[in-house]
Amino acid sequence: MKLSHIAADLAREEDADRILEVNRLEYGVDDTLAAPADFVWRHDQNPAGQAIIPVIRDDRGSVVGFIWMVPMRIRVRGQDYLVATGTNLVIHPEYRGGLGYTKLMRKFQQVFKEYDIPLHFSFVSEYTYRQRRERAPQTVSSISLMVKPLGFDALAQAHSTRGWQRFIIKRVGPLVSPFLFRQQPVASGREITVQTVKQFTQDFDKFWGENRDKYPAMAIRDRAFLSWRFAPVSGRQYCILIARSQEQMLGYTVLHNCTIRGVKTGLIMDLLVADGPLGELAGAYLMAEAETYFRAHEMSLGAGLMMPLEVEHRILRRAGYTRLPRPLAPRTFRFAFFVHSTDDRDLISLSAREWFVTLADYESF
Repeated sequence: MKLSHIAADLAREEDADRILEVNRLEYGVDDTLAAPADFVWRHDQNPAGQAIIPVIRDDRGSVVGFIWMVPMRIRVRGQDYLVATGTNLVIHPEYRGGLGYTKLMRKFQQVFKEYDIPLHFSFVSEYTYRQRRERAPQTVSSISLMVKPLGFDALAQAHSTRGWQRFIIKRVGPLVSPFLFRQQPVASGREITVQTVKQFTQDFDKFWGENRDKYPAMAIRDRAFLSWRFAPVSGRQYCILIARSQEQMLGYTVLHNCTIRGVKTGLIMDLLVADGPLGELAGAYLMAEAETYFRAHEMSLGAGLMMPLEVEHRILRRAGYTRLPRPLAPRTFRFAFFVHSTDDRDLISLSAREWFVTLADYESF
C-alpha cells in the first residue's frame, strides 16, 4: 500500500488515457479493456447515455482507481427504467488495502442519489455475493455456465498436462458425451427458417415489442441496445441468427467465437425466443444452426449463460448443453442487483430469479 492522500470524485475527459493505463496494468496490453476504441464505445456510444466513472486520485491528482457505471434501460413488470450496471472495478496495486477502496465505493454510492438512479446490477465477486446473500438473499443468484464439448482432442490438449489424461479424455469423452450432453431431436412443425443477418434491423424492435414482458425483469433488447452491445469493437466479431416462420420473427441468437484459457470456445451471447411452443421450436432450430457455425469454425466447446427458470435454458438443455459440476466448471457467475429507490414496490419486491440474464448482460465478451 502506498501512503498518500487519496481523494474521490468523477472522471474527467482528460483522465481517459490514465484509466486505460491502469487497465493495461491490470489486464494486459492486448485486453479489450485497454483499447481506446473500447473506452469510446463503452463511455460515449451507449444509446442509454454516457457512462459515469467514479475515481480515486493520488496527491498529484492522477487516477489510481475507478469503477464504471454504465447506463442501462431495463423493463421490470411492465415498466421501463433507466438504471446502471457496475463494471470494471480496478485499483492500482500500490493503492490497495487502504482507504482507497472505501472512498471509491462511497463515491459510487453517492452517484446513485445524485443522478437519481433507482437500481444497479452487476456480476459480483464471491465476497460480495456471500455478504449480499446474508443480508438480502432475494437480490443474488448463481448462474452456472452451460457447456457442450464439440472437440475432445483440443479439450484434452488444453486441460491435461499428462499423456494418460489426454488419452482418457480423447477416448472416453466421445463415449460418455451422448449420455452427459444428450441432444434431443428437433421436432418438425410449421416451416421455420434460420437466416444469418449482418445487422439488427427494425424487425428486432418489433420482436422486442411483442416479447418485452416475457420475463419480469430484463435489459431492454431493442435494436438500439443490440446494435451497441454487439458492435464490432476492438476486434470483436459476432454472428447474428434469426428464426422465422413465414414473415413472423420467432427468435434470435448472437454468437461469438473466442479463445478462453487455451480452448477455442463458441459463446452463445444472447438467445431470446417468442413465448409459446413455436418459439421453443424456433430455439431448437437456432441452436442446431449455432452448432453448425461453431463446428465450421473448429470450436472445441460451446457455452452459454442462462438462468435455470428461463425457457431458453430449457432450449440449451435440449440442444445438449449441461451445467458442469462446480469443481469442473470454469467459473460460476454471481449476479446481484441493488435497489436505491425506497418507494418503488416493484423494484423492492423483485427477486434475482425473475431476471432474464445472458452473456449479453456480461460486457467482457
